[in-house]
Amino acid sequence: MNPDRDTKKALRWDAGLRTSEPKAKVSGPEYSMSYACLSCKTAHKRHIDGAPSEYPLKMECPICKGVTFNLGRHFKAPKKSDDTQWKKVSFLIEHGFLFQKIRLDPNSSESVPYPKTLAEAKEFVIKYKDWAITHAL
Repeated sequence: MNPDRDTKKALRWDAGLRTSEPKAKVSGPEYSMSYACLSCKTAHKRHIDGAPSEYPLKMECPICKGVTFNLGRHFKAPKKSDDTQWKKVSFLIEHGFLFQKIRLDPNSSESVPYPKTLAEAKEFVIKYKDWAITHAL
């Protein structure tokens, strides 16, 4: 004989599988940020203790000892062999765009997509110059 729905529910409560107490909040993993090196064309995810706003904008590259730039947690590096995309990334960084989210409306979650080509990047830098991070370089 199969127990009905209410009996199954009661059995789960009795077994402790259902409780009225709220579950303890489990904190997720700390953020890792992407740091990209323009010299050796590599990117690494790095975790640093502290709030994401406290992460340094620049660090030393573990490979070539050059400078790596904090490009946020959503940055996806191009292939090492893709010189045109690395030129675009370099151009954007030089002009203060560290792949931060640009929201035209502060009350919206919509952000401006980053350009796909170097030509688009040149227009992007002019159009969104007010959002550039000037103290990064």
